[in-house]
Amino acid sequence: MAQKARAKTKATAKPKAVEEERKWVEMQCAFCQGTGRDPFGVMSVLSNCAVCGGMGTVRVKEPYVPCRACGGRGIQSFTRLACMGCGGKGVSHVEEPTETCPVCKGTGLDGLHLYCLRCHGTGVATAKTADS
Repeated sequence: MAQKARAKTKATAKPKAVEEERKWVEMQCAFCQGTGRDPFGVMSVLSNCAVCGGMGTVRVKEPYVPCRACGGRGIQSFTRLACMGCGGKGVSHVEEPTETCPVCKGTGLDGLHLYCLRCHGTGVATAKTADS
């Protein structure tokens, strides 16, 4: 019985490469600038920020780059909405290695004030997605 348990443990053990987790970082919410309140007071002056849920901070996986679609502000240009590229956080997680996005040429925008669909507004694309 103990041998079966040991064999089962070995079979379900994860390889070390899978166990290595990326580090998560707490940072100030770009959409509400850390206040935890809706910056535009659309629903009410007392309503919570839709991005951080009223906490004032958001969790981001490293490595990350500032969102070029919103300029790191977390607000989509010409609207009162959270940026679609970064989700209102102001930064986006990227996989390494990276290179300049061939579609938007590093601007993060598609020309219509919307975020680039290839790089999700970061301005950089991973080497494997830039080739396709």
